[in-house]
Amino acid sequence: MKLNEFRKGPHLSASAIAEYMECSLSYRFSRIDKLRPEFKSDNMEFGSCIHKALADFHQERMMGNILTMEQLQERFVYHWTIRAAETNEIKYKPDNSFNSLMEQGKALLKTYHESFSEDNAVVLAIEEPFTFTIDNLPIPIVGVKDLVEEDDQGNIIITDFKTAAKSYTEADVYRNPQLTLYHMDSRYNGYRDRNIILKLDVLIKTKTPQFKRYYTARNRLDEIRATRKIKEVWKGISKGVFIPNDTSWKCTECFYKTACNDWYRQEVA
Repeated sequence: MKLNEFRKGPHLSASAIAEYMECSLSYRFSRIDKLRPEFKSDNMEFGSCIHKALADFHQERMMGNILTMEQLQERFVYHWTIRAAETNEIKYKPDNSFNSLMEQGKALLKTYHESFSEDNAVVLAIEEPFTFTIDNLPIPIVGVKDLVEEDDQGNIIITDFKTAAKSYTEADVYRNPQLTLYHMDSRYNGYRDRNIILKLDVLIKTKTPQFKRYYTARNRLDEIRATRKIKEVWKGISKGVFIPNDTSWKCTECFYKTACNDWYRQEVA
């Protein structure tokens, strides 16, 4: 089933849960009121194009082909050009531009390609939509696994691709909510009796591009904690609790600044 089918009805995802917890009013503007964002983030658009290029790389790998570094870079150039050329919707940070991010993407993917090793792993799925339910929660959890592999020992390896400004800490990896949902879905849908390894492939946007791979796992306690958090988020949404978080670091780059200011004025009136 396609992800769009999952998303037609009420649901939650890792990004929706994170958005509600970061700023529930932004969640309302985005996912309930469905307001058009005032701009698009250069980081988000860039990261999406990196994801697409890596998905292309592993799709070819699944068919028995390994793209050269130049071919991988060409995939990124294609996706970035389609998404970002000749548009004024993207808000670039002062040091960024269409061309500078084009070169940065190529440099990051060069580092990724140089670090790539199959390690005898077989690709099972790329960009795999998933959905699962939680007891006493009336809506499903949906998402997409970036990459699913099986190694020569029968372990299931689930990877999430990331771009980041700096290296992850151990706590960053352990707290990553996307990986927890990957684990929960895999336990509920087909891999209950398999050893599940979770992995972050992180392309780091430092002056000299870096690629780092982080392995982790989740246990039953992690599932319990995630389940409790998800239920509380849904409880807040269901009760119409939408509060602006103007202390968030994301506030200055909010997609809905005008709508937020209007909300404050309505409350005063």
